[in-house]
Order: sequence, then structure tokens, then C-alpha cells
Amino acid sequence: MNNLPTTSAVVEQALEIEKMGIFAIPLLPLIGAIFLGASLGQSKDRHWQSGWVATIFSAGSFVASLLIFSELIEGASSVRFTAWEWMSVGSFSVAFALTMDNLSGVMTLVVTGVGSLIHLYAIGYMDHDDSRPRFFCYLNLFLFSMLLLVLGENLLMMFIGWEGVGLCSYLLIGFWYKEMPNANAGQKAFVVNRIGDAGLLLGIFILFWQLGSLNFTDIQANVGLMPPYLIEAAAILLFIGAVGKSAQIPLFVWLPDAMAGPTPVSALIHAATMVTAGVYMVTRLSMLYLSAPNTLLVISVIGTCTAFVAATIALVQNDIKKVLAYSTVSQLGYMFMALGAGAFSNGIYHVVTHAFFKACLFMGAGSVIVGCHHEQDMRKFGGLRKPMKWTFLTYAFATYAIAGLPYGSGFFSKDSILWSVYSNPGSAAGIDVAGMPLSHVLWGFGLLTAFLTAFYMTRSLVLTFFGEYRGHHEAHESPWTMTLPLIILAVPSLIFGILFGETLIQFIAPWGRADMLVGHAKLAENHTYHLLELVSMGVAVLGVSLAAFVYLVKPQIASQTAKSAPKLYAFLSDKWRIDELYAAVIIRPLTGISNIAFRIIDRLFIDGTVNGTGFFVAANGELARRAHSGRIAGYMLFMVFGLIASLLFWILL
Repeated sequence: MNNLPTTSAVVEQALEIEKMGIFAIPLLPLIGAIFLGASLGQSKDRHWQSGWVATIFSAGSFVASLLIFSELIEGASSVRFTAWEWMSVGSFSVAFALTMDNLSGVMTLVVTGVGSLIHLYAIGYMDHDDSRPRFFCYLNLFLFSMLLLVLGENLLMMFIGWEGVGLCSYLLIGFWYKEMPNANAGQKAFVVNRIGDAGLLLGIFILFWQLGSLNFTDIQANVGLMPPYLIEAAAILLFIGAVGKSAQIPLFVWLPDAMAGPTPVSALIHAATMVTAGVYMVTRLSMLYLSAPNTLLVISVIGTCTAFVAATIALVQNDIKKVLAYSTVSQLGYMFMALGAGAFSNGIYHVVTHAFFKACLFMGAGSVIVGCHHEQDMRKFGGLRKPMKWTFLTYAFATYAIAGLPYGSGFFSKDSILWSVYSNPGSAAGIDVAGMPLSHVLWGFGLLTAFLTAFYMTRSLVLTFFGEYRGHHEAHESPWTMTLPLIILAVPSLIFGILFGETLIQFIAPWGRADMLVGHAKLAENHTYHLLELVSMGVAVLGVSLAAFVYLVKPQIASQTAKSAPKLYAFLSDKWRIDELYAAVIIRPLTGISNIAFRIIDRLFIDGTVNGTGFFVAANGELARRAHSGRIAGYMLFMVFGLIASLLFWILL
């Protein structure tokens, strides 16, 4: 009887087994990727199975996430499971451990939930592709990497997931690599992200050097022990990593080109996974950034500039996916505006709502592309609301949300960001620009960006679904595997904010300033907040109304405006000529230096040395070969010459 385990031991063992469920969240997509990778050589008539296999593993990860997340709902502060001790050197140790707290729990649900719907959607979208097993293998691997990034309890694990999503984005963006533009787009994404990752690594090195730990809990608790200048240095270097991954100025140029990949990839990268990694990382290290006011100021300015610049470019794009790509860059700028104000929870709030409506928009665009026989130019769409009713309704609902119209989910999250910027008590509030507080100037640009967002998204809706059809092939609705995820995502795009917005904000409240939380009791009595809320509503309604009038009632206004300001139109169409600037200042000089180095160092010195050595050996071998002809008379002649030379040497010596 004494060998029987006690009740408390049984309970502890049961809890440990329950905690192991968190390990299943990233493990299931990894198993799916391995299984699909092992089946790449199977016959083509079985390729249809790959999409369902990948979707089942992804959905299983979502179910596991829900089970673990329920413990947080019931009051647990976090759920942690250590698989093994990864490395230990002296007092330093790193464990392969996964932790789900309120922040990572919300991110995990978004990644697995929206990611599973994108997997289901991809079954229909990739139906006729011969490389489906490879595609879904990459898709599952992408999900695994993002989950490792979110759930890892230390910077080292997060960095592995960070690099994993970078690798998978390269593979997926350039999935159709036989077409050179697609291969170039994947390469561009990979190279630009490596620039940001260099900064991220340097920031990690500083934190390890100063604190001797990579664990998030230790960093948050001890960051105050670091000298202020090193706090700022670490914060800005880590932010450079976020700039690359989350496509902020000046490293945003890769994201629009990522449209070269299949549309499910665009939805996965832009909505639920890779581009939000930078927002998550900054939020996870919130104590570090709250101790670095100068870096917060930089984040505020860069986020605002990114939001505005990307919105102006989206105004004149004709490729429906490019409109949504620049919209993503702009919305990411909004998220960083909130982070720069110290309202980290408001930024995560917009991450969640953006995942819903942007995934719906991208998949809606993909549905239109499939229905119009892979046409992407909105000038060749029109009138699609009749043959593609479900796609139209869901795209319209998501457009309502992102435009910031009253009571859509985007309205609440965007309004929370604008308020946090306007009421920023941090460093931005202490700087004046032309007699106005910088925080108010940034708010003004944020409000202008909200107007532009409502305008260009309504433009895309009208050009695609209203008027007369301008295409050459008859349009048709997409299969149910594509429309069902659209319908599911359209619902939270509309109602998530009004039903769950305040609950979410309070749930992740530790990652934000209480006086900025929308739904906070003090804001109910704040007349300025309510006035700005009405202004935000009015701006959204004005943007939608103006775009509907211009492109639906008086379409000639758009062409006349473009003709009246051709230089401005060309400037925006050329994306502020930033790519051309980088080509002139960075790419061409580096290419020239590389060519010189190739010709002088590689060809002349390295190849010359190697080839010269080979020539010397070959020449000596040829001489030796000629000397050994096999003729006895020749050998006798050499012996005579040798004997004479030896005698002369001794005589003269």
C-alpha cells in the first residue's frame, strides 16, 4: 500500500500531462509538414489528399489552443511546459519550454484559427496545381514556425521561430519559382528580412551581455538594472528586426512584392502570421520599451509615416492584391503607432481585428481572381456582385470593417489607436511641431490615413463588384472550400469589436497603459474622447461616400484628376520611387563593387592563383613526360650530359 501514489501526486501528474497539451500546438503542424514532405513523390492522383491532411493538422492545433486557452479563462496566469533543457553553461541555461499567457494565448488563437481557415481555403484555390503536397508542406511548416515564435518562453526560441517564418515566406512567395518575377520576389523578401534580423540579433546580444538571461520573465524583471543608453540601444536594435519583419519604413518594400505568391500565402503572411511578429515581439518586451522613451518616439514617427505613405500608394493601385498589400503595410503602421504611445494592448487589439478582415479581404480577392480566370486588374472587373454573391457580401463586410465605419470591428480597434496617440503621455507629448504637440500631429496624420483607407477600400469594392463587367471571360462563384472561410471570417469582421472588444482589451491589459484602454471607466466621462470618436466616424463615412460618388456616380472625375496632376499620379503609381532610390543608392553601387571584386579578386587573384598553380604543375609534368620517352639512346645522352656537368662543377669549384 505504501507504494501507491498519494492523491496530491496523482493530481500533480494529471496537471503535468494537461500542460503537455501546449506542446501539441506547434507539434501538430510540424508533424503535418513532415508527413507531407515524405509524400512528395506520391502519384498525382493522390495530391488532393494533401490539402485535407494539412488542414486537419492545422485544425487540431487550433483545438489544442482552445483547450489550453480555457485554463487562462478560468484564472490561470500562464500554462508552461518544459520539454527539455536545451543548453546549460555555468549559471546560464536555456530550456526548450513553451508558455501560454494572456498575450501569447490570444496570438495563438488568431494564428491557428485564421490559419486553419486559410488552409481550408487553399484546398479550393490550389485545386489544379501539380505541386500541392509541397505547397501544403510549406504552409504547415509556416504555421509551426509562427507558433514557436509566439509560444517560446525565451528570445532564443522566439528567434528560431522568427527565422523559420522568414524561410517559409521565401519558399511560399517564390512557390511558382519557374517564373522569374516570383523567384525574385521571394529572394527580395528573404534579403530585406535579413537586414532587420541583423539588428534583432545585436539587440539580443546586448540583453544577454547585460542580464545574462534570454528568458522573457527575467528580462522584464531586471531591465531596469541596465544603463539607460544600453536600454535604448537594445530597444532600437530589436525594433529594427520588427521593421523588417513587419514591413515598416524603410524596409517595407518586400511586402507588396510578396503578392507574387499564391493568394492563400498572401492571406497567411499579411493577416495572421509573419507581419504581426514584430508587433508581438515589441509587446512581449513592453517593459524594455517603456524604459526607452526615445525609441518609443522613433516607433511612433515611423509607424505614422508608414501608415500614411502606404495609404497614398494604395490609392492608385489597379492590381487588387497590391491594394490590399499596401493596405496591410498601412495597418501595420497603425499598430506601431499604438506601440509607440505605450498602448501595447491597443496594438494587439488591432492585430486581432486586422487578422479577421484582412484575411477575409485577401481570400475574397483570391476568389475574384479564380472566378475571373486569374485576372487581377480591377479595371477588368466590375458587376461581380451578381455572379459572385457570397464573395461580394463577405468582401463588403470586411471593407466595412477596415474602413472604420461605425461599430465594425476595425472602427473600435482603430479608434483605440487614435486615442492612444492623441493622449500619449510619453515623450511624443513633450515635443511641439509648429506650435502643436507632436502627439496631436501624429493623430492628425493617423486620421488622414483613416480617410484614405476608407477611400481606397471603397474604390476597390466599387471597381470590382459594381458597374458593368469589363472582363473577357464569364465570371463564376468559387467552390465552397473557398467561400465557407470567407463567410466565417466576415462575421467577426463585423461584430467582434462590439461583442468582445472591451473584454479583449481588459484581458491583455497588462501590456498597455490603463488610462488609454478603450472601455476604461474614466473614458466614459471623457468628452474629448467622445468628440474624437465622432470625428473618426465622420472621416470614415466621408471617405466611403466620396469614393462611392467618384467611382460609381461620376467615374470621369478619377481620370480627370489623374490627368490634371500627372506628376503626382505617376509619383504615387511608382510607389514614391522608393525602389528606384534603393536601386540607385544601394543596389547598383553594391552590384558595381561586387563586379569589381569578382573580376579582380575572384577571377584575377583567386582563379589566377589556382589556375596558375595548375598550369605550372601541368607544364612540369609535360617536361617530365618528354624526358621519359622510353628510348635507351635518350637516357644514355642524359647520362653523358649529367656526367660532363658534374665534372665541370667539381673542376670549377
